[in-house]
Amino acid sequence: MSEPDRVLPLFATNPVAGAVLAAAFAAWVVSEYRIGRTRPTQSRPGDLSGAAVGLGLLVAYFGGLAVSVLATATVIVEGQWWWFAAGLVVAASGQGLRLRAVRELGSSFTFRVQTVPGQAVVDTGPYRRIRHPSYTGALICALGFTIAYTNWLAPLAVLGLALAYVVRIPHEERVLAAEIGEPYRRYMARTRRLIPFVF
Repeated sequence: MSEPDRVLPLFATNPVAGAVLAAAFAAWVVSEYRIGRTRPTQSRPGDLSGAAVGLGLLVAYFGGLAVSVLATATVIVEGQWWWFAAGLVVAASGQGLRLRAVRELGSSFTFRVQTVPGQAVVDTGPYRRIRHPSYTGALICALGFTIAYTNWLAPLAVLGLALAYVVRIPHEERVLAAEIGEPYRRYMARTRRLIPFVF
């Protein structure tokens, strides 16, 4: 395909779409910053799961962005605006779930794996059926953004974040089970990790 005929995703060819996507991404960054700023964390020696999640986020958001621009053969041509808008709605829904989970967990929510003395199991709100709704929300949000990139291959980048949670979740659950004890083990026995009744 010659350069003049090169097909690019919507955000790369339409200034309005580009501005909307940039604003949505900025809103996501600000919301994550506010979560981290209001919930200080302490480093746990030997815990690399945070680095894995950080790498997974980079792969999902920026890897998906790169794929959407470079893999021109799979750029969505028909209904670009519909896919773009649908992706942003999905992203907003995912971040909404994540923020809801953060509020429900309160001071127990941190970016790093840790517990506080006397920490109790939270099993209300989104935690009623799944143990990690903030991660579910993060995956949905990343999927939404990659859909908004309007390239059929871009959503595959979310697998990078999913793999990061494959590292993070078992580690987190081992720590919580060890430090909270039997109440958390009972909670694990009656809930799923990310998807109610499924997984």
